[in-house]
Amino acid sequence: MFKLANYRQTGGGRFPGIVLESGEILNVPAMASMAGGNSPLLKALLPCASIDDLLLEWDRSFEALLELAALYTDGKIDNASVFGADLLIDSPVSRPGKLVCHAQNYADHVLEMRSSQFGSTNVDLSKDFMGEKSRTWPYAFLKAPSAIVGPYDDIELADGHPQIDWEAEMAVVIGRRGKRIAEGSAMSHVAGLVTFNDVSCRDNQWRPDRVTLRSDWFAAKSFDSFAPTGPYLVPMPFVENHMNLRITLKVNGEVMQDGNTAGLIFSPEEQISFFSRSMTWCPGDMLATGTPAGTGQGLGRYLAPGDIVETEIEGLGAQKNRCVPQPVEVNNS
Repeated sequence: MFKLANYRQTGGGRFPGIVLESGEILNVPAMASMAGGNSPLLKALLPCASIDDLLLEWDRSFEALLELAALYTDGKIDNASVFGADLLIDSPVSRPGKLVCHAQNYADHVLEMRSSQFGSTNVDLSKDFMGEKSRTWPYAFLKAPSAIVGPYDDIELADGHPQIDWEAEMAVVIGRRGKRIAEGSAMSHVAGLVTFNDVSCRDNQWRPDRVTLRSDWFAAKSFDSFAPTGPYLVPMPFVENHMNLRITLKVNGEVMQDGNTAGLIFSPEEQISFFSRSMTWCPGDMLATGTPAGTGQGLGRYLAPGDIVETEIEGLGAQKNRCVPQPVEVNNS
């Protein structure tokens, strides 16, 4: 068993790493170079500078990664582990073609959002979705991939937006192209799972000037740094049960969210299959599957500069992000 992560060194290059259960980090291209020989399988890993590259041919890449890890564990390759305080970790996926996020996919989150009385009041809530699966179908929005940052990067709080919220989520990363995918085979299209925080600007989300449209998902969700991702991509064969993973989020050490993927209204399989009726899933695409109760909207509390947000999913790893004011200067380089 192992996890994958994208690493970089201060002043140095990036590389995808295999993270063993022992904690050792194996530089994938470096080890492939040492062990490749005449193996086309291992040679295919040589130009891979990130997990994004591995995902392009995930089935072949995963087979090669298994072989590489086994060669090292069996002592057939010299130690190519990487150590050092200057080793930094980036998001495991940095350039998804699509970043799809599911809205209101835990019943407790649906209820907390309703009780917070957001949006237009001229709505007959008796006809609205209250968490009953039989009355609805999957509901998603797109978030800009440029919102993605690493698991320990800062969350930039935009000036003039006082209602910036958190949403801890399990996200799936697609590893195999597919359209009109059956639910029963949906997870075979998934490379692995990641920890994800769907940071949201609520005062952008509920538009007072468009009361009949009500919500502006893209404007609320796509600020730079509003998608901390990682630290790891855990390959699906190493996840015992993706429908029984604990999800927690803390702000300044106080637990805000404490849920479990068992509470998902629509499973990842159902979501992948449903959305594939209209679009093609491609390698590297991401699907954030929804958040449980305990968001700032429901609690009436929002993020402020200096806050520390810690997001963790059982077996997938933990993030730690500091909230800072949005930089005044724009870097166009």
